[in-house]
Amino acid sequence: MLERIVEAAFRHRAFVAIIALVGAVAGIAALVDLPVDAFPDTTPVQVQVNTVAPALGPEEVERQITFPIETAIGGLPGLENVRSVSKFGFSQVVATFAEGTTIYDARQLVFEEVGGVELPDGIEPPSLGPIATGLGEVFHYLVSSTDSTRTLEEIRTLHDSIIKPELRRVPGVAEVNSWGGFEKQYDVTIDPAALLAYHLTLDDLVRALEENNRNVGGGTLAVSGEELLVHGIGRLETIADIEQVVIASHDGVPVRVAQVASVGVGHGVRRGAVVANGRGETVLGLAFMLMGENSHDVTRRLAARLEEIRSALPPDLQVEVVYNRSDLVDHVISTVRHNLLFGALFVVAVLFFLLGSFRAGLIVAITIPLTMVLTALSMRDFAIAASLLSLGALDFGIVIDGSVVMAENHMRRLAERARVLGRAPDSGERARIIVESSREVARPVFFGMLIIALVLFPVLMLEGTEGKLFRPMALTLMFALAWALLISFLLTPALSHWFLQRLPAERPSAFMRGALALYTRVVAAALHRRRATLAAVIVILIATGIIAARRGSEFVPRLSEGSMVVNVVRLAGISIDESVEYNTRIEQLLLDAFPDEIEHVWSRTGTAEVATDPMGTELTDIFLTLKPRKEWTKAKTQDELTEQVTALLEDLPGQTFAHSQPIEMRVNEMVAGVRADLGIKVYGDDFDELVRISNDIQLLL
Repeated sequence: MLERIVEAAFRHRAFVAIIALVGAVAGIAALVDLPVDAFPDTTPVQVQVNTVAPALGPEEVERQITFPIETAIGGLPGLENVRSVSKFGFSQVVATFAEGTTIYDARQLVFEEVGGVELPDGIEPPSLGPIATGLGEVFHYLVSSTDSTRTLEEIRTLHDSIIKPELRRVPGVAEVNSWGGFEKQYDVTIDPAALLAYHLTLDDLVRALEENNRNVGGGTLAVSGEELLVHGIGRLETIADIEQVVIASHDGVPVRVAQVASVGVGHGVRRGAVVANGRGETVLGLAFMLMGENSHDVTRRLAARLEEIRSALPPDLQVEVVYNRSDLVDHVISTVRHNLLFGALFVVAVLFFLLGSFRAGLIVAITIPLTMVLTALSMRDFAIAASLLSLGALDFGIVIDGSVVMAENHMRRLAERARVLGRAPDSGERARIIVESSREVARPVFFGMLIIALVLFPVLMLEGTEGKLFRPMALTLMFALAWALLISFLLTPALSHWFLQRLPAERPSAFMRGALALYTRVVAAALHRRRATLAAVIVILIATGIIAARRGSEFVPRLSEGSMVVNVVRLAGISIDESVEYNTRIEQLLLDAFPDEIEHVWSRTGTAEVATDPMGTELTDIFLTLKPRKEWTKAKTQDELTEQVTALLEDLPGQTFAHSQPIEMRVNEMVAGVRADLGIKVYGDDFDELVRISNDIQLLL
């Protein structure tokens, strides 16, 4: 069968060449449009259910909110596990679904069940987290003011009313989150003595404010053939409006809010804060990418829209991008492009050197770019992004194997036939020789490539995080092998017929003759001393086995992201203001110690507006974006810099530090619920006993 395929392709070689050209054009278009990312998205399909309950403590939140929600979604199809966090005033339940479940189906199932949960009075309905994954946090920017009189509440209000709505409209954005600052609200501070003097209660004041802060529609009224809208407008908009609200009448005189309370601008319960570059508090914006989107395109669109927004902001307001996933993606793709280019050039150089024929080298070399663009076509159809693991899996030495065997056999058979005939074969003879020589090696070429592809099949059977990480790599290499095999069977014989010299060199190159002579002597010596050869092989095998056993293992090499995260844990119950002071000092310490390494540093304490990461006030993430490596003076690698940062911070009292990277931290947290490489969870009903056991485990570790 293989021989017939080769013969049929050669017979219609012009058609095959046209198809190859069309495929190359389509592949180039696919390569240009191929989604790019730094790392395969390994996080599972998860749905977050967030509920805010300002009046409830952690145990009440657990009993009255978290547990009923967990129970409601417990039997959903495809549900693998449920974990939750219950804090003062906040509950988060995270449902993880089996692979193959779409995020929209999962959200619909959760939404339907959560909607039927009965919650305590006064609790707002639960909300679902953004449609994003652990790698969805792709864009961070700081909002600050050069005007010292502008308050954090004003900065937060400008961000939420101008910047956030505009960025939220960018295609591919799932959510824009606000972190830090103060959320504006109007506070009514009651004078108890005045209430008693007018024989009023707190309920009277609350009821008056509620009833006087709404609009009422009264239908329509027809007048002289014209329809008029009847609409009562009663929304309170200013402090004066609130002060003039009538609570009741006392001796026929209306009693207003201003007579029993003072009204002013305040802020809501504060659950988080942000400090940046050692200069104090600021407001942080975070943009989340929709699941399945191209991070490179989304971040570029966000940056472009942010530039458009600047003109609509007050002159004193500054917006500074401090983290852009495109920077990492560009660096990774540049590295992959460099490696692929130089790898291809090296393979081509070796081809020319070993084959001893410039034309034969070109025939084989054309397999590399053609395979590359056709593989991009398959990657696009199978929704595989171009990343460090997928494109980095391509091995051009393996890819060209079939074409090398084909072209070399064509040269050899043409040279042998020319020696027998005493002249160059004519066109018909060349065609028959190339077909015969192709049929000779078709079977070994096919099975050689098939064996390599079969080795990759177990990788396709991996599940969970391992499968999402390594399946794209295996599929990419299998696509490349399949296309390379087709090229060697269908296109290489036609190219040999058209472009190989009429009288190929009969003898191999001087290098190949020398290598063959050396190989012959080594094989002869090994056969002559068979026992010694076998003993040497056994000794080498044992030695390498011992070395390999002591080398240790790692799931995957750490990707140097060009950014660092320092996770800080302080004593429980610490106030936000105290954490802000600590963070400011730490940032100043880092900037003074590493001025040539650190470009930006900002600290996130507590929880953002949309609590995708429900930290307590005792937890802080300190983000550091780094300058280009060539500017560093204190360290040569990111690992060295991490060690130096650790040594600098480890002596600070009252807090512990752990080091990670933005993507690494988010993936760990989304998959396991903890940020560290190792987490130990203790289950039970007695909370005090759980605390005692966890303290014992901490001491043992």
